[in-house]
Amino acid sequence: MQASTSTISADANEPPLEIAKDVRLQAGALSATSGEPWLRFHSIEAFRPGRLVEIRYASSPFDSPVRPLLRFWRGGGEFRDEILPAPCEGVGFWVGRVPKERSEVWLSPTNRPGRFDFRVIDVRPASFLSVARRAARVPKRLFFAVCAGWVGLSRESELNWRWALGGEALSTYPAWRAARRDHAVTGLDLPRSDWRVGPTVSLLLELHGATGAEIDDSCRAVAGQSYPNWRVLFIGSPQDAGAQARLAAWEREAGFARFAPDEIRFESGELIGRLSAGDRPEPNAFACFVEHFARHPEQLLAYSDATRGEGAGLRPVFKPPWSPTLHRSVNYIGRAALFRASLVASDADWTAAAPEDLIAGLAARASASEVGALHRPLFALARETNLRCEDVPAVYRENAPPVVIVIPTRDRPDLLGACLESVFRETSYSNYRVVVVDNESVEPRTHALFERLQAVHDRLTILKSPGAFNFSALCNAGAQAIAGDHLLFLNNDTEVLTPDWIERLLHFAAKSEVGAVGAKLLYPNRLTQHVGVLLGMGGVAGHFGAGLGATDPGWTQRNLVPHEVSAVTGACLMVERRKFDAIGGFDAVNLPVELNDVDLCLRLAERGWRTICNSQVVLIHHQSASRGGGLRLQRVYEKERSNFCDRWRSAIRDDPYFHPGLSLYAHDETLP
Repeated sequence: MQASTSTISADANEPPLEIAKDVRLQAGALSATSGEPWLRFHSIEAFRPGRLVEIRYASSPFDSPVRPLLRFWRGGGEFRDEILPAPCEGVGFWVGRVPKERSEVWLSPTNRPGRFDFRVIDVRPASFLSVARRAARVPKRLFFAVCAGWVGLSRESELNWRWALGGEALSTYPAWRAARRDHAVTGLDLPRSDWRVGPTVSLLLELHGATGAEIDDSCRAVAGQSYPNWRVLFIGSPQDAGAQARLAAWEREAGFARFAPDEIRFESGELIGRLSAGDRPEPNAFACFVEHFARHPEQLLAYSDATRGEGAGLRPVFKPPWSPTLHRSVNYIGRAALFRASLVASDADWTAAAPEDLIAGLAARASASEVGALHRPLFALARETNLRCEDVPAVYRENAPPVVIVIPTRDRPDLLGACLESVFRETSYSNYRVVVVDNESVEPRTHALFERLQAVHDRLTILKSPGAFNFSALCNAGAQAIAGDHLLFLNNDTEVLTPDWIERLLHFAAKSEVGAVGAKLLYPNRLTQHVGVLLGMGGVAGHFGAGLGATDPGWTQRNLVPHEVSAVTGACLMVERRKFDAIGGFDAVNLPVELNDVDLCLRLAERGWRTICNSQVVLIHHQSASRGGGLRLQRVYEKERSNFCDRWRSAIRDDPYFHPGLSLYAHDETLP
């Protein structure tokens, strides 16, 4: 834990930071030498034990926003990590409790090697108003946090404090954003590349039906760009004579002209954007895109977040990282994007398409590595983007490979009986077998159920697996019991609602690039329990979207359509056998009960196999609707959580299919 004495603070009023680990300071620039570099607070006086503090920090607009890690060292090599909100608006705020024991305080500002710019603005006691405003969102969490502290359950208290302070309602966005912009730090927006020889940004501005005010809004915003190499090309005709006059005035200004396909040429290195009149790029929008493409030369198209509305109605449009499966159903990119001119070099009619349709088509034909995302709101959109949501066919129609359904159980014949009856009654797929892995069931009703169902269904096999309950080992044993190309792990407390559920899961599981495939699970009251696992939620992992109605669209429509996620629950998980065997199945040694399904998905991802949640497959899951809330004892499965976090800390910090600017302590879109 020894740190160097190189102080990197740029201002005498800033809490000084020192290099602790895997950071170089050369010619005034910071550079990370690993994916987990660390800085150290020179003084920890502001971090008073047991107190609530607020930390404000900033990063360069040209760095991809990353959730910083705050580490409280407790002595003896033990530490507690806090995942901080990414500074997607330039400045980030974190409100939280300082542990009662802390010997040093470290901070990891980025998760990728290379140059970065980062400042801590200040560390100060959290105001009562700030704490009250946040806690009012989830008063139950505040109650549990206080009560757990009174009875000595310190870990439970800490967890519930995080949930109580971890978010603000989306409706507070105007004030939330203004507070972060009021604390902008100078010196972080210096160019990384040489703008004098940078690419031209050509913005094609759609004028169909535009008013003069909308034309003025867009043109003034472009004229105010910090990046100097740009031009605006007008397409279409505005609304009336007044708008025509404003257009004529702008055409007399340098950098503004009518688009003439036969006269205007694009260099292969140019960046092209398509906006509608009234849309306004933020002052550093073009600069952010230019620096992004310079840092990622392999990318041909990149999109950013946006805002919509004005005044008290201002709202962010947060978009996930590139998710091609989701994009096939939902055009979540919209028109807030730039692309390289080489993408349309051979397409003579590319300007005829609407901006959103053009961007969607270009993204659809690009490879996964050729599309990038800038997680900053770089455009204010005048009109709502039309998010296409289509029911894309996703049903396996080829020769039916054998599928083995594995159901671990110990008694609970009421649940198991309903599960098996639903499988046999609802399933339309023909080539499947079911193996129930019986872990020392003792109830006579359970054994009577086995006998009754085996007498009727020759698909059913009962595998005896005695010993201590080990969910991972039970699943692995069931997978080896019967031959089959695909494995479908199913909890004994589920019920199938979708007849072609196997065909829909198999559609993705059979693809060479896909590993695990999961389903939408509903509580018995028909509220959503699972549409994928979010890494980092609650500090480890959780179910973002839980609590939504069965037909509610959710964030970017993910509650309704297939989409990428980092993991799915093992309550319903299909995977091709060869992929399952390639990674050694479930980890029965380190994760016998908790987090083994998430670990499986992450190990599949390490081999290049994506995880998909197909929300068009629906099952009931009789897990308690209140599970995950309230006062869960943290000592239960503590060792498993520790093993999981040690191995997957980098993934937990920044889920690759979630937005770094959203809260990890809420089940819906919430500001951090």
